[in-house]
Amino acid sequence: MLLENMSYVEVEAYLVEKDIVIIPVGSTEQHSPYGLIGTDFITAEAVAREVGKRLDIIVAPTVNYGMSQHHMGFKGTVTLSPETMIMFIKDIVQSFLDHGFRRIVFINGHGGNIEPVKTAFSQLKYENKKGIFEIISWFLLPEVQEIERDIFEDKNGLHATPSEVSITKYLRPDAFRTKPAEKKRITKNRIYFPLSRDEFKKAYPDGRMESAPWLAKEKYGKLIMEEAVRAVSSRIREILKHKIL
Repeated sequence: MLLENMSYVEVEAYLVEKDIVIIPVGSTEQHSPYGLIGTDFITAEAVAREVGKRLDIIVAPTVNYGMSQHHMGFKGTVTLSPETMIMFIKDIVQSFLDHGFRRIVFINGHGGNIEPVKTAFSQLKYENKKGIFEIISWFLLPEVQEIERDIFEDKNGLHATPSEVSITKYLRPDAFRTKPAEKKRITKNRIYFPLSRDEFKKAYPDGRMESAPWLAKEKYGKLIMEEAVRAVSSRIREILKHKIL
């Protein structure tokens, strides 16, 4: 059910029966020396595609870039401005609306995307667009956070977490052959968001936010991803029950 592999005729046939589309959205940003720069879109895409497969829902191509300006102090990060991301998401949603989709669900892998995506939804509603627009951040779901606590106790942290690194290790094990494994000190800072690139790097010099990514393991990634897929699927089943007003 990947949109990129379908023809427009197949999409037309799908829309006779269903009006929902899933869009993975992540970011291209540093995840400390331990993690992959593509972590957020890799995880969002994997969860979204598995959910789409299980629920027989079209999954659109992944939005690989997000609002990551606070990570720009680290090489390899690419960011959209908040204004650009709002308009980008708005245009994507509008395109699907124009074709008859009415339930548009973003599966998100990056915290910095939440506010601009929701602002895009608010702007669409301000313009009186009809439909259900939702963003589900897999890493914020209570079911996922519970299994993370069971595995990593209080060492998961907020960024470059062993949870997300575990999923990417499970999905792309070869990419970790050159990544470090030594333990480092976990520090906690009392800071206020949003942060500039310089403020973030001063607070978190190696890109970690209170996390212990060296604890990541492929076997944990498989368990966490499965829980994320179950939890997201449950949310989407609820969305399918709602009436479009």
